[in-house]
Amino acid sequence: MEPVSLMAWETVEFPWGVAVRHRKGVWETLLFPDGQEMDVRKMNVILHDNGIEFVEGE
Repeated sequence: MEPVSLMAWETVEFPWGVAVRHRKGVWETLLFPDGQEMDVRKMNVILHDNGIEFVEGE
């Protein structure tokens, strides 16, 4: 049997949906109740209970 590499993912539930991030803190994907999915790996975002902030720069 070959070893299986485990990914260190975490889900966080917000009033507006669910966010998936790497345990190191990098947000990966946002999932919304209507089935919409948003890839935010290359975006700088700050997530709050009341919404999403898209910020410029690192």
